[in-house]
Amino acid sequence: MDKLYIVVPAYNEEENIETVVGDWYPVVEKVGGDSRLVIIDDGSKDTTYQKMQELAKTRPMFLVGGILASI
Repeated sequence: MDKLYIVVPAYNEEENIETVVGDWYPVVEKVGGDSRLVIIDDGSKDTTYQKMQELAKTRPMFLVGGILASI
């Protein structure tokens, strides 16, 4: 079975994250199987992480990860 993992870092990408997911999610859907789009929020101070969580609710092959920002 074919498998593809696309891993993308994101930092303060609230204005772009929907486009990124929209561009790459169809690629993992096409490959199918255990493929995933994985986007890791790298401590964004905007709403990138929250937007990714919302997008993931309707995209089962989209995994969201996050790194806490340093204080």
